[in-house]
Amino acid sequence: MVKAAVTGIILAGGKSSRMGRDKGLCRFHGKSLVSYAIETLKPLCGRIIISANNEIEDYASFGLEVLPDDVTGIGPMGGIFTCLRQSDTRHNLVLSCDTPFVTTRLFEFLLENIDKYQVLVPGHGDDLLEPLAACYATNVLAVLGQCVESGDYKMMNFFKKVNFHSLAVDELLPSFSGKLFQNLNTPDDLIKC
Repeated sequence: MVKAAVTGIILAGGKSSRMGRDKGLCRFHGKSLVSYAIETLKPLCGRIIISANNEIEDYASFGLEVLPDDVTGIGPMGGIFTCLRQSDTRHNLVLSCDTPFVTTRLFEFLLENIDKYQVLVPGHGDDLLEPLAACYATNVLAVLGQCVESGDYKMMNFFKKVNFHSLAVDELLPSFSGKLFQNLNTPDDLIKC
């Protein structure tokens, strides 16, 4: 799939309450967490949007478009909804800024398998899903808008209303590791991981 046909969406708009400061701008092994997400998506995406509600100028310094949530305080759905509304591609790769071990290969794997689905989410372990490292089609916007309007912000409820599929990700995927989906939530995580 050509890069121009894919938009990357980096979710950096969370409250970061456990981190104590804006998570995406925290340093991890010498660079900001948001830099890991940018590097992961850049080989596959013609356009990358950062979803952020705070520190807008700091995020803009990465040279990418930064969009605050149209509807604030509703969690990841707010960022996904806002950025999908601005996307001009069918395929959109969504990645949370606090998961620095997610690889480009994971998203290649999703894109190789997306054709029949509106939302393709990696699954692993005992039915664990990773909706913040997934592929979303823009044609889910109407349903997503209905969820936002009705106040139902649970991603799992949204998935039940669209053509959703969970794709098993395990040791067969090159670059798989037990840390693949580990997210960094606290200052201790930045030191220990």
